[in-house]
Amino acid sequence: MGCAKMKFTNNRGFTMIEVIAVLVVLGILVAVAASRIISSGNELYAERDLLKSNLRFAQLKALSNNDDATTTWGVKFSGSTYTLQRNGTNSTVNFPTGSSPTHSLSGGVTVSAPADVAYNFWGSSGTNDIAVTLSQGGQSIPVSILRTTGFIP
Repeated sequence: MGCAKMKFTNNRGFTMIEVIAVLVVLGILVAVAASRIISSGNELYAERDLLKSNLRFAQLKALSNNDDATTTWGVKFSGSTYTLQRNGTNSTVNFPTGSSPTHSLSGGVTVSAPADVAYNFWGSSGTNDIAVTLSQGGQSIPVSILRTTGFIP
């Protein structure tokens, strides 16, 4: 009687190839999900930077004003738009970042401010700080305009 070889089979568990395939698929899913999470809110930050640029443009127009000392330049805010103003009325001068004196915010971004911004011939925005808030979904970021100097940090 000979020794019969018994074949040992293990049907439990996963092969190394199956484990690696699952890890690769999970890695791809995590990369896609992370890129979507990271990219959400980019419009909010882009609009903040654009607003700062447009506010500085209005201040520059006031500083370089050749009309007279009573002319003001500023920005009027309204929901999802803001408009370049000259003496409190819509300007015929366009923002440098577009082809219109009115900028429409993108990606569901909205803007709110306690008051419109007006710069005098010294570039001053007045005696009080002005806090402009940009919002998108549940996220908000402030843009501060400092009193007297009109500086935007």
